[in-house]
Amino acid sequence: MKPWVWDYELPDDWEPKTDDEWEWYLVRKINYEDLEGLTRAHIQKYFPSIERYLDPGKRVMIDYYLKH
Repeated sequence: MKPWVWDYELPDDWEPKTDDEWEWYLVRKINYEDLEGLTRAHIQKYFPSIERYLDPGKRVMIDYYLKH
């Protein structure tokens, strides 16, 4: 399910393939509070490179989630 606030038209079966696509996708999903379908492994892998783009409150929440 795509979030209602998503500002890009993506096909329902679209999935990120490259590291850049994954980073963009995770930032968008986390900042728009659409955590459905995200795995801890993907978030953990890309968190160091995306944390500066996250909303400050969400960054703290994700950091806590990954450490506990």
